[in-house]
Amino acid sequence: MSEASSKKVNFASTKSDEAESFAVEANDLVWTNNEFGGSDNRFRFLADAIPHKVWTSGPDGKATYYNQGWYDYTGIYNFAELRKNIWDILYPEDREAAETLYPRALQTGEETVVEHRFRRHDGVYRWHLTRFIPHRNEKGDIVVWVGTSTDIHEQKLAQQALQASEAHFKALTFYNSLPIWRMDALGELSFVNDAWRAWSGVEMEEAMTGDPVSRIHPDDRERVTREFQALFAEKLPMELKLRYKNAEKDEYRWILDNAHPVFNPGFDGYIGTMTDIHEQEQSRLTIQQLVKKKDNFLAIASHELKTPITSMKASLQILDKIISGKYSPEKSGSFISMANKQVDKLMAIVADLLDVSKIQSGKMQLNKTSYDFNESLNECVTETMLHEPAHQIFVSETGPVTITADKLRIEQVIVNLLSNAIKYSPSGSPIQLIIEQKSTEIKCSVADQGIGIPAEQQPFLFDRFYRVDDSSTVFPGLGLGLYISSEIVKKHNGKIGLFSDAGQGSTFWFTLPLNNGQ
Repeated sequence: MSEASSKKVNFASTKSDEAESFAVEANDLVWTNNEFGGSDNRFRFLADAIPHKVWTSGPDGKATYYNQGWYDYTGIYNFAELRKNIWDILYPEDREAAETLYPRALQTGEETVVEHRFRRHDGVYRWHLTRFIPHRNEKGDIVVWVGTSTDIHEQKLAQQALQASEAHFKALTFYNSLPIWRMDALGELSFVNDAWRAWSGVEMEEAMTGDPVSRIHPDDRERVTREFQALFAEKLPMELKLRYKNAEKDEYRWILDNAHPVFNPGFDGYIGTMTDIHEQEQSRLTIQQLVKKKDNFLAIASHELKTPITSMKASLQILDKIISGKYSPEKSGSFISMANKQVDKLMAIVADLLDVSKIQSGKMQLNKTSYDFNESLNECVTETMLHEPAHQIFVSETGPVTITADKLRIEQVIVNLLSNAIKYSPSGSPIQLIIEQKSTEIKCSVADQGIGIPAEQQPFLFDRFYRVDDSSTVFPGLGLGLYISSEIVKKHNGKIGLFSDAGQGSTFWFTLPLNNGQ
């Protein structure tokens, strides 16, 4: 919840500057990832849509993101101003405890849960339940903290009032929108309000006599029962996170079951409330997936860059010995050729990263011209066959088709689909390139007889940095080609997709409007 700065990769415009900028900025690109940008905008969309206040911080606790809920609640709509004043909106009596808890959490790396009051834009303080959770990489290092603050003002007022007056308790709970329950000193459920019954779909009689854990997710029952019994025995406050069956949505949803012991004056059981935190948990899981994706990309990028650099260095060392007379000059040609190939690989990686940067910043420009699509298609096939002679590419095309598009960018898409088909297919297996002309559009399909793609992974293939798990350690690449191809097709007002079954090959296709939206 403290100050942090955002980074944005900025590649220079010249080739030499681009390479230098890549060398300096690549690590920042991996770790900041445009503040969870690209396909990761799904996290921002989800975080802004839920009725919770969400923020993220780096390993040092410095805030890197606030969701829309924070801006709407505080009335502060500038990130820098909000992070500067975030501590000042805490209720004075609550701030001292918070300033102790957060540094302690950063030091111990433990999840922290605290109740405190935040000042709203109209000056009113409202109670919030704040959770500050670390996410660790495979080495156990904290890579991001996720914080959520949920408005529990009515819940808090209800608990305070209910502890003071049984009559007030019944009057308040019957009309309260929060699911509220009460348990006696023997651990028997004695009361649930209308909101609890509506949320769970369990009527009063069944709630009093039925199995209290029957609607808890099977995977959570043993843990929740164990934690509940331990806290009940010590008469301690309870904050149990679990999945509970919701009647309206007919699904298990994450809830926070918050309960406080009642003493009147002796122990008289518990009063508790259920808070739906399902979207909050989904956000946390999304962040974990994004961090994992970036970790995987860093490992892959390091390998992809290290291989050509190591080969280039070896070639240059041998050339140096040839120049000094230690080796025969006749061998220099092969080493120069080898070094040039590695330079080409590095330039291709840099070009892909620069394309991603342009796409994310909205700076990818199209240079549209009218040209013969089939002629361009055959040029792509010829170019691909020069580098991959082991495969045959069979072209099924229509008559002459003139389209208006960025010829180089569309050829980039075709070559990428052909290269992928070859990469993931057995050596010598045929590749089919099929062109279909319709009244308003042209469709280009590339079919292979390769490894295929599992159905559960297909929705993510056009995401930035995504790679099929089963092939990520076998086939080279950064996982950018399909993402870039998808963005190019979309900018031409076309569509892109695939048909595939695991082990039975894949067909990738894209369409372009014949008038290209003009």
